[in-house]
Amino acid sequence: MKYVKKIVVYIIVLEILNLIVGVFSNGTDAFLPLTGFNDPPLYYDMDSLYGVTRQKNSKQMINYPWGGVVNQINAHGFRDDEFNKGGVLVLGNSFVEGFGMDNKDRFSEVLEEKLNTPINNAGSGGVWTPVQGIVLLKHLLNDEKLKFDKVIFVMTPGEVANIGKRNPKSDANRSFPYKNGEEITFYKAKANSFGTSLSLTSKVKRFSKSLLVFKIYNMFKYYGTAKNKQKNVDFNQENLDWVVRKIEEQKLNDIVEVVVINNLGRIHLNGITDYKSDSSQVNFNVIEFPDDLNNYFVANGHLNEKGNKILADLLYPIVK
Repeated sequence: MKYVKKIVVYIIVLEILNLIVGVFSNGTDAFLPLTGFNDPPLYYDMDSLYGVTRQKNSKQMINYPWGGVVNQINAHGFRDDEFNKGGVLVLGNSFVEGFGMDNKDRFSEVLEEKLNTPINNAGSGGVWTPVQGIVLLKHLLNDEKLKFDKVIFVMTPGEVANIGKRNPKSDANRSFPYKNGEEITFYKAKANSFGTSLSLTSKVKRFSKSLLVFKIYNMFKYYGTAKNKQKNVDFNQENLDWVVRKIEEQKLNDIVEVVVINNLGRIHLNGITDYKSDSSQVNFNVIEFPDDLNNYFVANGHLNEKGNKILADLLYPIVK
């Protein structure tokens, strides 16, 4: 019994030391798992523009891959400072958002330091699609009248291959805008996938992930060499034409740089480099991501620190 007491004491001491280290790394944000115990879920799917997005004007500690990743969400539901300072707007899915990364290690912050200009990151997880990107462009540039020096619209190979495939029949449990013939229609799900509150079990899981034992587990879970199997897929040129056409229809004042990052996520689009657009509103770019498994986290297939640095180098000529 005395050994059990000693083990419990050692664990408590280690957790206290872990919290102290967290304070040095993240300041008072280290206490978010305690102070934010009753906060709503980070994601929700009731947004009438984008569908699935993050809780606006919120801050939560997300404990991957080593814990202590602070997610500060702005008024538009994206993980960055407020979009009111010019610079470059980059929008896209969770690869753009930097899922699992500290802000300072994301490609957008790497580019900010290199270029000495604000890179506004409007990336989002939650099955984000190019259709949502089009809606976001219209909202930020036309409705909100935000001004940027350059607009970068990033599409991943999986998104390009699946333009038009997401609809109420294929995904009935989430709210989202989708391609409905030639139009964009918003689908409102009957039940919310994420909801607005956490169960007690989910709250306990949120708190538990801040503990040292879970951080150690996540370190081994996330780091290493990913095992994503490479896929070669075809894409529908008419659907890609539709995306370009829909961007043109928004009558934006900015030229939009559409960038397809081929081979990202180890999905290779056949013939994408041959695609041409004669749009005066859209510049179409294809960049090739290197086929290296060490660029990805093991656990979720998103880019790790090395992958984000490579992405920053690839986007540098387009962003500068």
